[in-house]
Amino acid sequence: MFPNNTKTAVNKLAAGSMKMSRTRNRFVILAIILTTWLITSFFSIGMSVSKSWDMQKTKIDGTIAQAVLPAPTEDQLEKMKGLGYVKAVGLQAVLGAAEGISDDPDEAAHLVWYDETEWNTMRGPAIDGWKGTYPAAGNEIAAPLDVLSKMGIDKPEIGMSLPLSYTTMTGGKAVQHKETFKLTGWFKDYSQLSSGDLGSLLVSEPFMKQSGTMMQETRVASILFTDKKNIGKLMNNMRQDLKLPKDQVLSAASGMEYMDNGRISTLIGYGGLVLFVMLSGYLLIYNVLYLSVAGDTRFYGLLKTIGVTRRQIRTMIRRQALRLALIGIPIGLVAGAATSFGIVPLALNTIDLQVGGSISFNPLIFAGAALFALITTMVSCIKPARVAGKISPVEATKYTGITPSSKARMSSGGSKLHRMALRNIFRVKKRALVVFLSLFLGLTTFLVINTLVLSMNPEHFVDENMRNDFELTHESGWDKQAVTPELLAKIKSIPGVKDIRTAYLANTALDYDPKVFGKYVDQLTAQYMGSRPSDTDLEKNPDMFRGNVIGLDPADFREANKKLPSPVNVERFERGQVALLDGEIPAFKTGDRFTMKINGAAKATELEIGGMATFDGLVTFHGMAPNVYISQTAMKQIIADPIIYKVSFDADRKDWPEVAKQVKAAIAGNGDLKLESKIDMMDMIQSAKLAFYILGGGLALILALIGLLNFVNIMVTGVMVRKPELAVLESVGMTSRQIKKLLLLEGAWYAFISLLLVAALGNALAYGAYRLFSQEATYAVYTFPAVPLAAVIVLVTAVCLAAPVAAFRRVRRAPLAERLREAA
Repeated sequence: MFPNNTKTAVNKLAAGSMKMSRTRNRFVILAIILTTWLITSFFSIGMSVSKSWDMQKTKIDGTIAQAVLPAPTEDQLEKMKGLGYVKAVGLQAVLGAAEGISDDPDEAAHLVWYDETEWNTMRGPAIDGWKGTYPAAGNEIAAPLDVLSKMGIDKPEIGMSLPLSYTTMTGGKAVQHKETFKLTGWFKDYSQLSSGDLGSLLVSEPFMKQSGTMMQETRVASILFTDKKNIGKLMNNMRQDLKLPKDQVLSAASGMEYMDNGRISTLIGYGGLVLFVMLSGYLLIYNVLYLSVAGDTRFYGLLKTIGVTRRQIRTMIRRQALRLALIGIPIGLVAGAATSFGIVPLALNTIDLQVGGSISFNPLIFAGAALFALITTMVSCIKPARVAGKISPVEATKYTGITPSSKARMSSGGSKLHRMALRNIFRVKKRALVVFLSLFLGLTTFLVINTLVLSMNPEHFVDENMRNDFELTHESGWDKQAVTPELLAKIKSIPGVKDIRTAYLANTALDYDPKVFGKYVDQLTAQYMGSRPSDTDLEKNPDMFRGNVIGLDPADFREANKKLPSPVNVERFERGQVALLDGEIPAFKTGDRFTMKINGAAKATELEIGGMATFDGLVTFHGMAPNVYISQTAMKQIIADPIIYKVSFDADRKDWPEVAKQVKAAIAGNGDLKLESKIDMMDMIQSAKLAFYILGGGLALILALIGLLNFVNIMVTGVMVRKPELAVLESVGMTSRQIKKLLLLEGAWYAFISLLLVAALGNALAYGAYRLFSQEATYAVYTFPAVPLAAVIVLVTAVCLAAPVAAFRRVRRAPLAERLREAA
């Protein structure tokens, strides 16, 4: 026999079938659009937020290096570069400090040299707006824009002169220099946001060589590993491979965190959401296609009576699915792109990102989403196509998609509508499972996201991060008193202000005594610096062991004194005979004595250590020496007019807005002062909550729509398939009202069982997600999303009740006789 070319006929049949099933096609296309949109939006949003936070962390750290090794030898450098798990090794060295750049005489900018790897690989990704070239000659320099601004240079130019006074350590001695450099480049540096200093001025290799600095002791190696996850393990491997001595400490780079339990918990939670998203998308497309093909099984049976083969029917179904996918996928990708470039920037703008947000547009996400939707569509039509191809013409004419049970049921209440409705739900167990699973996934995701967002408690956050309701800080301009007596009087006169406390601050140099401070320096350098200066260097160079002295408000002292194991004598503390030292590193012995020389004081002061205390948020920075806390009376005796560094005060919650308004008016035009308040911080957290609502709520809404669409499709298709059965029931005396009631009860059972699953398992998953979330967000307080859940319950119940009745009204448009003929 000669083979017939039936390709054209099959294509025409496929096209004709699609035209006849416009409602079904809309459902399938909508399912594909939602799935594609969901996947692209989910991954784009997640990657954008993650990328923005990672970018902020990297730029504030000032480097992408993962570990640092102080004072590396040439042999160690060669060994590190040869290790298979090391990607790059850079070198840096702090050669001195430039003074007189800002109004504060104690502020300085470091003179730093980077080798090519350190600058290009480690530092380059952590800066913005680089213009020019790295310094090459001895008199060339590059500077951060903030440093240039403090020097009065707002429009830098390549080659312009930059006069500087700086200090270098030569032969263990501090040497003063004055030199005019040539500017070769500038950049935006964010690292000073965390370090608290002015930043780093970049100098050349010739400058480094002629500076006289002992490079072997001052240089630091920055290490970038090939693996970003197992940093702790790789650092341990490096310690063993290099056989590091005890006094040479390999430590994590600034701000670098290991993959701790909190981080793993976050990944587990995110992975669970990814699974929910992928499974929901698959269920939607599979279910819609399966039901649509099942509804057309009679049509395929009739085709077989005129000679259409099983293979041709499968081909026809696959081509229909492919055509629908080619319509739905592009629309879904466009919707996903609109979400990525529209909603994501809006949400990121509400988050307080100091270095700005970053939109993650990765073509792989869109390609992957399109591929997933296409594969899901094609896989989803395999089983329906097989069923349609295998069924005989006679069976197809009576096909309902329901396998009758041979098990007899004896029950006196079997004819009751609510029991009939429950049995109808589970007549096709697979269909019921898909509905319940789809609704459960969508509603549970909605519940989880709302639980996490509502649990972000602004009040707990500000209580953890601020001691008082308002804090006024003197941040710059240390040559004069910014908090004048007149300003202090204005603040005290504001209605509602109470519990006003002040703190004085001055810079001081402590006489280094290894018996008193040796253990402290050991722990400090091991934890923060890596290399430890020798006791001899610290004793010979008083400027190396500098810190801050704080004049405590009497109320702050009384509160701290009550918590000390051995309270300090109040009178001795007030007279300036006893001091408290910073308790962040508890390495001091009560009763030891030390001497300090405060900047501006006529003579040195000898004090006794009365104890260790930590004053969170009072002074957030320190030098190599520990912060020293003395009474304000003693500080006034040592220096004539000590600088008031911070004014803290409280107010009733209802008075916060008015107090903030009046304080801001009082300090208007004073650029040396900065006001921080709980009301502003709470606004920041509310903005973050809004961002999570926009991003997470959008994803949850799509998932909930997927679940509801699945249900609507199943109910509509189920009623359409059961049209002959319902016609028979109506012909034997069942009224239209009873049928509607039966279908209403079926929808009610779907809603009840779905909501019961969400109330039990969904709430358990939401609470588990909160526990994982609270390991990182310690300010979170579990909050049950009662209002959002109530709204969802009303919506789900309304849809579950309305969908089957609406489908029956559509079926009932045909006369009863015509519907009975279909049942014959």
